[in-house]
Amino acid sequence: MRHPALSGLPPDQVIAAAVGFRVDNYLMMETHNLGQLIPPRTEQPIIPYKGAIVLEPKVGLHDNVASLDFSSMYPSLMIKYNISPDTLVTGKEKEDVFEVPEVKHRFRKNPSGFYRIVLTKLIEARKTTKAELKRTARSDLRYPLLKAREKAVKVMTNAVYGYAGWAGARWYSKEVAESAAALGRETINRAISLAKNLGLTVFYGDTDSLFLNNDEKLVQKFQAEIDRQLGLEINLSEIYKRILFTEAKKKYAGLKTDGQIDVVGLEAVRGDWSNLARDVQNAVLRMVLEDASAKRATSYVQDLTRNLKSKKLPLSSFIIWKTLTKSVEGYEVNAPHVEAAKKMAKDGWPVTAGDKVGFIITKRPGKLFQKAEPHYKVTIEEVDYDYYVRNQILPAAARILEVLGTSEEQLLAAPALQTSLSVGTKRG
Repeated sequence: MRHPALSGLPPDQVIAAAVGFRVDNYLMMETHNLGQLIPPRTEQPIIPYKGAIVLEPKVGLHDNVASLDFSSMYPSLMIKYNISPDTLVTGKEKEDVFEVPEVKHRFRKNPSGFYRIVLTKLIEARKTTKAELKRTARSDLRYPLLKAREKAVKVMTNAVYGYAGWAGARWYSKEVAESAAALGRETINRAISLAKNLGLTVFYGDTDSLFLNNDEKLVQKFQAEIDRQLGLEINLSEIYKRILFTEAKKKYAGLKTDGQIDVVGLEAVRGDWSNLARDVQNAVLRMVLEDASAKRATSYVQDLTRNLKSKKLPLSSFIIWKTLTKSVEGYEVNAPHVEAAKKMAKDGWPVTAGDKVGFIITKRPGKLFQKAEPHYKVTIEEVDYDYYVRNQILPAAARILEVLGTSEEQLLAAPALQTSLSVGTKRG
């Protein structure tokens, strides 16, 4: 039950298709198995609805933090309350009906709707696969296949809720998607209240996960209360020796107990920054998380900004990769990667929408886009070091260090460099 087998789509379509099409095909197969008719796909207007809760993070460094995730929260809620397009009540029926808090949509409790049937089957399939994984050694040739199967089922299961609100869905129902989201918000809010009542600190929450102080006994009690009061399972996902939350949602980094670092939403995992920026930010993150202080990381960045040229880094450190979202001719603005793409075409290397363009900012005169050259045409002597300090190193490091009170100006540190940069390339 990997993606092609699960969805019934050929491998090339699974790779290219949006997850909605995979769910659509899977539901068609299940409809056939149930002996029911498959509805036609009709064009639906895109109607937005209120989504999941994402809490404001408690900014700064925090020690000994546990991350807990609800197990298949949205599918479980849809099963529990029989949320499905074919159980939606549109009339005045009141008996054996469940009304969703906040949005007030109503659904029949019985018989089981289409979504309850297919989601129950998917969750059971995942449980069976996970149990088989536990019994299988990592060296066993079946292990990666079982892992891929478990992941495929997980993706499919969690995608059904969003699929219901997708304009291309055959089983489209804004009421279903809106109701699942409302139940999710209620569940997270109740979980937060339970945690606080037990004396736990909630550092952050996103969709179906919470970050709490890792008091082992209280966390176990919290898990038991979630099961008792909400009828749901919440599992310990990760324990962080130390975690850093920035001021922005969905952007944090944590030092795990095995020494590995989780990075979520920061430049280190973005594709449109140079290797230099990613390396700097990863180094800064590790120093800050290991030391619980900005001192060593600040000194490291100050030294790098003063002596970048003398570090003799490889040319590959300065390459910036950016994807063309449309054909070169379709761009109305002059962007560095577009200009580099034009130069590549002249050299006999045409690129188009979807291709990644690797370029380096050089010392050549002109506006920023005019200074961009395809990476294979640049020598290390042509690199605009001032640009990389201002637009790559500083923002990547400051995103972390500003949380701890260190500004970009402090990171520059050397008066001589500040003078040369002030008349050089501006950010952008």
